[in-house]
Amino acid sequence: MNIYKVVTISLLALISACSAIKPANKENQVRLHDIWALEKMQGERVSIDQGMQRPQLEIYLKDMRIVGNDGCNDFSGSIRVLNDNDISFGPVMGTKMFCPVMELSNQFNSHINSVHSYVIKDLTLYLFNDQGGELLSFRKID
Repeated sequence: MNIYKVVTISLLALISACSAIKPANKENQVRLHDIWALEKMQGERVSIDQGMQRPQLEIYLKDMRIVGNDGCNDFSGSIRVLNDNDISFGPVMGTKMFCPVMELSNQFNSHINSVHSYVIKDLTLYLFNDQGGELLSFRKID
């Protein structure tokens, strides 16, 4: 068999195999680009003390960055990993104001830095750690 025929057949086989692969579903990624208000941490509903604000997360896919507020301080950071299921942030930096109650802010910051994956269901964004444990859940507010 002539080398050109072998190469042609090989290329045709490769092209047909690649065309059978489904492209990644980007719908969840598009839905991520929004403003989200924290509802739960580790499955427990978050109550907001007087004088504090509800933590928020805003995701900018085009710039691969996040901004928000942890209930006391503003933060921003980059999106390091993003695909249909996985997302991670870092480094995340924030202002260092002192608020009367820092527990919520400290827990939020610890969790946001441990995020490895996500799921969007209806109008809720769930963020999970590397073992699949739910860290944070947000409600779409925009």
